[in-house]
Amino acid sequence: MGFIKRRDPNKHPGFLTTSVARYSAMYPVNESPEHAVGRCLDFWNRFGARGETPGYREELALHGWTGTEIIIGSDLKELLWSGISDDWVNIAPRLFPQKLKRSMIGRNRILVAARRASAEGEFFTELYCTPSDIIANNDSILNDVLYVTLHQFEEEYQSTGLLRGGATYFYADDLPKDHFLETQNIYCIHRDVKRRRKGKI
Repeated sequence: MGFIKRRDPNKHPGFLTTSVARYSAMYPVNESPEHAVGRCLDFWNRFGARGETPGYREELALHGWTGTEIIIGSDLKELLWSGISDDWVNIAPRLFPQKLKRSMIGRNRILVAARRASAEGEFFTELYCTPSDIIANNDSILNDVLYVTLHQFEEEYQSTGLLRGGATYFYADDLPKDHFLETQNIYCIHRDVKRRRKGKI
């Protein structure tokens, strides 16, 4: 996909000082975009994801994509955990249990989107899962949780026999500028969703 690899996405993120290095994944699968997105949403719901951003499904459909935006984490929980404990986990996220880290994540939005693709005459679906906030909350903690969660989703997909090979992991800010899910394009999607809701488009 022509990534600009500033860091190795196949290694644990560790301590990241930049809040735009959002850990992401693409799963090539042998099922429809609708089924792939549904499977991913069911997976995230098990970890407390809630709601969808109104108008997001329709906006993606206008660009030939299937998907939506969901919310994980909570600003209230982040506030309760704020302080020195939060700082320690941000510095060394791998030293703390996943359940604790999930409870410390502030409100973040996750984009789940899929499209049809082809390679060597074979058609399949590319399923993307990437944080859609330009500036992420709890960046080191979030990237750690995403690293573990997205790899777990890959394992579950492998067990269905629908995953073609393996997932491709990347950081959202490493996508090429012409990719639909590149950072600036996601900003434009958010802008257009809001404008359509207000009847300005």
